[in-house]
Amino acid sequence: MAELQRFGRNESVASLVAALETDGGIIVENMLSDTARARIVGDLAATLADTVPGSKSGMDLWETFHGANTKRFCGLAAHSGAFVDHALLNETFLAVADHCLLPHAADYWLNTGQVMAVGPGEPAQYLHRDENNWPEAIAPDREITVSCMFALSDFTLANGATVVVPGSQRLPPGLVRGADFSDEETAAATMPAGSGMIYSGRVIHGAGHNTGDTWRYGLHVSFVVGWLRPEEASPLVVDRRRAAELPERARRLLGWASYHSEAGGRTWLVDFEDASRLFN
Repeated sequence: MAELQRFGRNESVASLVAALETDGGIIVENMLSDTARARIVGDLAATLADTVPGSKSGMDLWETFHGANTKRFCGLAAHSGAFVDHALLNETFLAVADHCLLPHAADYWLNTGQVMAVGPGEPAQYLHRDENNWPEAIAPDREITVSCMFALSDFTLANGATVVVPGSQRLPPGLVRGADFSDEETAAATMPAGSGMIYSGRVIHGAGHNTGDTWRYGLHVSFVVGWLRPEEASPLVVDRRRAAELPERARRLLGWASYHSEAGGRTWLVDFEDASRLFN
């Protein structure tokens, strides 16, 4: 198989971005300390236990995509202060997101923060591009979303480590849903717990086949340019009371602030004023 480039969390942003532009995905070890990871896992354990595997959409496509033995849930900022402090506001990931997204928008916000727990026997997810959530906004050489998959447990070939097609972010834009690539063209994001795989919204990827007898616990965080609607309706879950307890940057990422276009108007307003005034 191909290999993704690996770095420590203290690597320069320039080095991380250069590798990301080459391969579309990189692995950064120790993005979460053992203490931070343990706090996140503890905060989310009860919700994970109560979550039923599979999609509730009733739509064949989404049920296939989500997986019958994969647990997913969002609204993590409402459940975990450690998620906010160490994943949503992760300095390494934010620095990369700034580089990728700010050339194309005045700001960005949370697309989704989501636990993805892949269970034993779960088939490989079909390969896809995250930017295909917004087909109307796709343009060559423009990044509209960037993600990080934090490993809450070790990611291995046996338990379904994410599969990436390095360099596929440079292929022509368009819908990808189950494309075939040889083993030599794909890389498995095997990584120890606490690591993160940062990847482009244009790179082709998908969860691997869990052939083992243990669960693979991942924490997906993605950002999207501020002029697009995200997958997750964060302000409907993270209410105003909870938002008031969070750092200002976290509130903005969760949608409790307005968007000011550099070439146009202001959107997501409250009485035609910036939503951040709710917390003054």
